[in-house]
Order: sequence, then C-alpha cells, then structure tokens
Amino acid sequence: MRVNARTYREVTDSTMKLVYCTVVFPNQPTRHSSMKTLTRILSLVAAFSASSMIDAAMPANKSFESREWQLESYADASRKMQQILPKSSIHAIFADGKLHGSGGCNQYSGEYSSTRGNKLSISNRIASTMMACAPPVSQQEQHYLSLLPKVTHYQLKDGALQLMNAENRIILQYVAHQTATLEKTQWLARGINNGKGGVVSSTATHLATARFEEGKLSGNAGCNNFSASYTISGDNLTIGPAMTTRRLCAEPVGIMDQERQFLQALQTAHTFRLGRDQLELRSEKGSLLVRFVVQAPGN
Repeated sequence: MRVNARTYREVTDSTMKLVYCTVVFPNQPTRHSSMKTLTRILSLVAAFSASSMIDAAMPANKSFESREWQLESYADASRKMQQILPKSSIHAIFADGKLHGSGGCNQYSGEYSSTRGNKLSISNRIASTMMACAPPVSQQEQHYLSLLPKVTHYQLKDGALQLMNAENRIILQYVAHQTATLEKTQWLARGINNGKGGVVSSTATHLATARFEEGKLSGNAGCNNFSASYTISGDNLTIGPAMTTRRLCAEPVGIMDQERQFLQALQTAHTFRLGRDQLELRSEKGSLLVRFVVQAPGN
C-alpha cells in the first residue's frame, strides 16, 4: 500500500479557526513502516491540538478591573515621566469593557478591550463633559486623554498599574485609590448651584473648599473663610448657619456672587452622596447643590 499524503484539520477555539497540516510520506517498502510514521505524526498533531486548546482556554489577567486607579505620573511630549499637577486628581476605573473617570477637570468615559498576554486597547472615541478649569489643569487633562488610545498593554508592578505603548514604554502610571470619607477629608468644589436650577463651574470654582470634622464644617467660600456646625444621620446632612470673615474680593471677577451661591447651597443641603473621590450635596428634592472632589494632599 502506497501513502502519499494526508491532510488534517483542527478546531482551535470558539471562532472555529481552522489549522491545516499537510503531511507527506515518502514511499515506504512496507506497510508496517508507513503506519509507524503515520502514528508518530498523529501523536504530534494531537499534542499540538491539546496545547492550542489549553492556551485558548486561558483567561486574560484582568486583576486591574473594577478598581479605582489614581494617576501618579504620565509621559510628557518628550517621553519623560512627569508627576501630575499638585492641585489635580485624575483617576480611571476599568470594568466590563467600559472605562470612566475624571481627567482632573471633566468626567470622561470610553471603551476598552483586554486579552491574553496583558494586552489592552482603549478606543480613541472618548467622551467628556465640558467644564472650564484653569489652563494648566485643562492642558494636562487633554494630554492625559490623548495618551489613553496609545496604550497597547499593561502590567501590575509593586501595587501600581502601568500602561505601556507599542514601544514598550510606560506612558501612564496609576496607584490604587482609597475611597474618601465625608469627614476628615479636604474637599474642593467642582460645581456650585447658581440658584437658578443649574450647577455651574468656572476657573474660580476650586477656590471654594470644605472640611467636615467632629460636627464642625470649615473652609473657604472663595473669598472669606467660614465655619458652621453640622449633623449627620445616615445619608442625611444638616448644616447650620455659617459664620464668615468680612473680606471683600474684587478678583477673580464674580467671586463674591459665587461665594454667596456656595454658602446658600450649603444651607440648603439635605443629603450627601459619596462616590470614588467625589462628594455631592443635594437638596431635599434631590437637586444637586455642590459637587466636590478630594483636594490633593499638601495643597
């Protein structure tokens, strides 16, 4: 019996990708020699098939998901790693193919995919809110968002999440972020209800700060320092009348109006909501009054 060739095919994964292997046998003097050679080749094909099936079944390492990551440093235009601005806070959360977070001024969201080998791809279609912030913060945010689609893979090292580009360079480095608590946290305003039904933000919004501690609320309303008492019951919050210093500020333009709106919003607060590094104060009807973010340490 003369055997010239046989073709085998293998299904390697759920996508039904076919792998063809053509085996050519030389003319053999006996049937025993041909069958012996065929048996060896079939063993190799079986081993290859088992290896492919095991590899395909291995899940991607997604231990970076469903956690909040705080940006620590990023690659600038010259590819050097830079620490983020002292008064900014940038974070990211990856979960079920959806990416969202804060760029330091605006909220952003997008999509990503992660596969075996720590590969990570982030869509270049990133949506964000349109709040105004100080130029350095806005520039940093735009640069940060521009780096996300350049990510090709990631690694977890010493508790940090490092995102790399196609050249295997680290372009974004995050550390795990701990959720802030209402009390003993320095809060920075990011949006203030203007009393006309809207929450607005300007380059001066961040001047309004607040700190809750042991029943005393203190901070700066934008121009003047203030203090007030407060009580908490579950997620209900009651803030008493505020006492302020007596300064009159001409700059930034409109700061005194903002201060009045901020203090009025505090007086109207009925509930609070914590989320990641954010705090929202809401009215009895559920309207948003003030949105805060955690102020970076040392500022």
